[in-house]
Amino acid sequence: MTKQEFPLISVYMPTYNRVNMAITAIESVLAQDYPNIEMLVVDDASTDDTWQVLTNRYIDDERLRFFRQSKGQGACAARNRAITEARGEFVTGIDDDDEFLPHRLSSLYNAYDDKYSCVCSGYIWDYGTVQKRLYAKEQVVTLPELLDLHTLSNQALVRRERMLQLEGFDVSLAAFQDYDMWVRVVLAFGPALRIAEPSYKVNVGHELGRITNSPKRLDAHKQFVAKHRALMSERNLHNQMFYRQCMEHIPLTLSQLISSCRYGLVKLKWRYYLKHKLGSLSRWRIKMFSKGLLGLFRK
Repeated sequence: MTKQEFPLISVYMPTYNRVNMAITAIESVLAQDYPNIEMLVVDDASTDDTWQVLTNRYIDDERLRFFRQSKGQGACAARNRAITEARGEFVTGIDDDDEFLPHRLSSLYNAYDDKYSCVCSGYIWDYGTVQKRLYAKEQVVTLPELLDLHTLSNQALVRRERMLQLEGFDVSLAAFQDYDMWVRVVLAFGPALRIAEPSYKVNVGHELGRITNSPKRLDAHKQFVAKHRALMSERNLHNQMFYRQCMEHIPLTLSQLISSCRYGLVKLKWRYYLKHKLGSLSRWRIKMFSKGLLGLFRK
C-alpha cells in the first residue's frame, strides 16, 4: 500500500518548559513505521527557549506543525487546540516526557474496528533503570469495568470526529482528564479495545515531576466522581474510594481488605495491603527501580 492509502493519523502533544524531553518524544513519533502521520505540538506559553528550539530544529519537516498559546492554559486546552487543528481521520496523543515505540501507530491502527469506541495498548512504566509492563493483556473494556479503574492508559487511537463531537478534554479538571475523556468516549460509542503489546513508554524516573504527584489530584478525583456519579454502581463507587485511599497512602486493615475484595480488583488490593505491611521494603524497591542498586545507598 502507498502512503496515501493509509488514513492520516494526527498525533497531538502539549509541551511546557522541557525542550529536551519534548525532542525525545517528537523523535519517537517521527520514527513510527506507520507511513502517514502528522504531529501537532502546542507550546503552552513556555518561559524558556522551547518554542525557538523546536521550531528551528524541525523547520523543514512537513510532518510537524507548531502552535503556541499566548498564555498558559494547561495541557487539556493545548490538546483540544491540536485536535481542532488536526487534519487526520484519527487522532492520538503523547505527553512531552513520554515515548512511542516504533510500532505504536501501526499496531493501534491494525487493531482498530469501528465497533470499538477507541483502541489503546498496554504500556511500559520506566523507572529509569527498571521497566514494568502494565495492562499487557488484550481486553475489551466496558463502561462498568472502566468506572472501576482506569485500565485504558492515558492515550488511545480514536476517530477525530468523535473527539470533536464530545468537545475534547474537560479543561475544568486539574487531573484525570484522560480518564474522564475515555469514560465519555466509551459511554457515547461503546466498549474500547486494549491490545496486549505495550507500545507507549511512560518515563517516571526523571526529576521534573508529573501530574500524578500534584496536590490537586485529590480535588480533581472528587470532581471526577461527582461528574460521573450517576453512571456508577455501588461497586464502582467502592473501588473509586479504594483508589482515593491509595492516593492518600492510607493503609488497608485486614478486615477492610477482606470486605473490599467482594467488589473485585482483588490482586490490586492485596498488593496495596502488602505494600504497607512491608513498607520500608517497598520504598527500597521503588528507589532501586529509579536509581539502580547503588541508588539505595545514596541520599
